Amino acid sequence: MEVYYGHFPVKFFLVGFAGDGEKLFHVGFYRNLREFERRMKKLYGSPKPHREKFSDFVLTLSKYFSGKEIAFEYPIKIAGTRFQLNVWKKVSEIPYGETRSYRWVAESIGNPRAARPAANALKRNPLALIVPCHRVIRSDGKIAGSGFGRDVREYLLRLEGAIR
Repeated sequence: MEVYYGHFPVKFFLVGFAGDGEKLFHVGFYRNLREFERRMKKLYGSPKPHREKFSDFVLTLSKYFSGKEIAFEYPIKIAGTRFQLNVWKKVSEIPYGETRSYRWVAESIGNPRAARPAANALKRNPLALIVPCHRVIRSDGKIAGSGFGRDVREYLLRLEGAIR
């Protein structure tokens, strides 16, 4: 399978994405292009840069980062454990501009004592923004750290109007 990738620069980070040209299977946040390209090589061997294959997704990103409320309705391919898939599906239902707690996620998937495992599943989310893990915060309302940085999460939540 051929893997293609592209990126979209944002203020102090970039959104990197990869897929087979028809479906996305990776969307993540990176500090710079070099970090992203190293990650692509590690994950996929010899992926090919080809932003044009994802022109619809790039247009959606452009709208999102200009402050428009949008839904990421792009074909995806996601793999994970049953638990991870349940967590990611539930988190995908959190509306734009709203937040939920890790406890809410755990309770919503029928496992009220699994807040920490739910947080771990979100750390492994392969499709940031599409599975909007940035919308999940601590029960006390604080923004927890994440694999891509608290500053990115805070930026996204401010952009969506979820926090001031």
